[in-house]
Amino acid sequence: MQILSSVLIGCWVFFFGLFPGISTIPGAFAAEAGHMKLALIHFAAAHKQPEENRAALLTLNRQAAEAGAALILNTEMAVSGYSFRSRKDIAPYTETDDGPTIRAMGALAAAHGVYIGITFPERDPATGIFYNSAFLLEPEGRIVARYRKMLTERRWARPGEPRQPGVADTPWGRLGMVICADSYSGLIARGMALKAVDLLWIPANWPSMGGLDPLPLWRARALENGYYLAACNRTGKDLTLDCTQAVSCVFDPAGHQMLSGRSENSRAYFVDLPLDHNGKWAQVSRSEKMGQRNVGHYRPIYLRPWLENFTSFYKLPEPGMMSIHCYVPAKPAAALDELAVRIAGQADAHPALWVIPQMDAAQVDTAALAALAKKHRVGLAVTVRRAGAAPGQWLFTPDETLAFSDAKASASPSDAFPFSIHHFGPAAIAMVPANAFAHPETAIALSKLGCDLVILSEAALTEENFLLARVKALSGIAVAACATNGAQITGVQDMHLNWDKIGREGSGAVTYTLDTTKTRKKMFFDFIDYDLLLSNENESAGITPFLSGGF
Repeated sequence: MQILSSVLIGCWVFFFGLFPGISTIPGAFAAEAGHMKLALIHFAAAHKQPEENRAALLTLNRQAAEAGAALILNTEMAVSGYSFRSRKDIAPYTETDDGPTIRAMGALAAAHGVYIGITFPERDPATGIFYNSAFLLEPEGRIVARYRKMLTERRWARPGEPRQPGVADTPWGRLGMVICADSYSGLIARGMALKAVDLLWIPANWPSMGGLDPLPLWRARALENGYYLAACNRTGKDLTLDCTQAVSCVFDPAGHQMLSGRSENSRAYFVDLPLDHNGKWAQVSRSEKMGQRNVGHYRPIYLRPWLENFTSFYKLPEPGMMSIHCYVPAKPAAALDELAVRIAGQADAHPALWVIPQMDAAQVDTAALAALAKKHRVGLAVTVRRAGAAPGQWLFTPDETLAFSDAKASASPSDAFPFSIHHFGPAAIAMVPANAFAHPETAIALSKLGCDLVILSEAALTEENFLLARVKALSGIAVAACATNGAQITGVQDMHLNWDKIGREGSGAVTYTLDTTKTRKKMFFDFIDYDLLLSNENESAGITPFLSGGF
C-alpha cells in the first residue's frame, strides 16, 4: 500500500499546528440511537516494516472513521511488529512521541474528528530509553494519554512507571489502557478501576495457540471491575509468533461478550456501545464493584516474601502431592451418608482433602465430620451456615478441627488480615467466602502469605463465580470451588501456559492431584501502584490524565 504523501501529511500537521483549537467534521462523535461506534483494527503487522505498516494502518483507520467509528483502537506494537532480540535490534524502529506515526495518525484523527489509539516502540529522546507504548489521540490530533507497558519485553524495553496515569476523559467516559501481558495482573486492571475508568483498552500480541486463552481472562477483568473491556489483538505471523488465530474481543461490565473476532487478514471490527441519557457509556458498574472492596483486608499485597524458598520463609509443610476431591451430593439431606460411602470407597496414594458445599447447621453434625476425618485419615472442608450468624468455614483433619475466620468478622481497615491459613498434608490452606475472593487483592494477599490452596464452599456458585475463582490461579495458588450446583478445581502452571482445570455441573465428584512444589514457585509483579490500591478511599475519581507531569 502507498503511504499518504509527505506533502499531504505535512500540510495537515502544519495547519493543525497553527490552529490546534479548530475542530473538523462537526458531530463526528454524535451517537446514533443511544450508541457510539467503537472500531478495533485487527492488524497483520509486518515485522520490521514500519512504512508499510503505517500506510496500511492509516488506510484501515481512515476506513473505520468513514464507517462511523468515533473511537478507533489498534493492536500492540502495530507499526514495528513485535519480536526483537535486543536494543540494537529494535533501535531503528523506535519513534518519539512527535515522530511520523503520531504526526500521521494525529492528522487523520483531526481530519475525521475521531479518537485514535495507536502503539509503537517509543524512544525517550531525553534518555534514550525504549518503551512499549500506547497513545490516545483526541479529535484535534493531540496526545491526551500515554501508557508504557509494565510487564514488558526484557531484551529491550524499560517497564513503565506504576503511577503513570494511562487514562483520558472522552465525551462518553474515561478510557484507560494496559498493554497485553499487563492484563495477567489483576492488580494492574484493578488500579484502572480505581482511576475511575469506564472502558479499558488492551492492545495485544497474544497468540491463541499453545498457551493461556486470553478470552476468559479478559472477561474476568471486565467482571472484576465493572467496566467495558476492548482487547485489540493482531493477526498474521511475526518473527516468532503465529497470531493468525488470535482473538480480538469486547466485553461489557457484566462480562457479556459483545464481540469475539478472529481473521487471518487485517480487518476492522465494529461494536456499538450503549450510552445512557447523558451520552455516557451505559451499564458501567465500576463504582458498585469498588464499593464492595475492604481495603483493610488487602494490606499484605505490598509484601515482598522470599521467593527462593517459600517453605522455609513461612515454615510451611514440606511440599508434595495431595488429592483434592470436591464432592457435590445428589441429595443434600443425605450428604454426610453419601460422603462417608465415597470416602470409604476411595483409595488415595497421597493425603486426601474432601470439600463439600455449604450446609445448614441443622443438616451437619460437626462431631460426625470430625470422626469421619479421623477414621479415614482425611481432611474435610465445609462452610456451615447458622441462623443469625455469619457462615463459618471449617477444616476437619485426623488430629484436630480448625476454624477459618470470615471477612465479615473484621470491619476495621486497621485490623489484621482476617483469613486464617492452616496446614494439612503438604499444603497451606485457606477458606474464603466467594464474594471476598472475587476481588483480585484477596488472592494476591493469600498467595504472598504462603497459601497453596484456597477453598470456596458455597450454597451455589454462578458461572461467573467459577470464572473469577479460576483466574485467581494466576496468583500462584490452586482453587477448589464447591457448591450444590457444581464444582471446579483449578491448578497452576507457568503464566504462559493454560490452567489445569477440571469441573462438573450437578452432583458427583471432581478430583485433582495438587503438587505444592508448583504453588511454592510463585511469581509476583512488582510494578504495582500499592498506594492507589491501598488508599482508604474506595475510588480515586479525581485522578486525571494530567497528574504527575501530564500524560
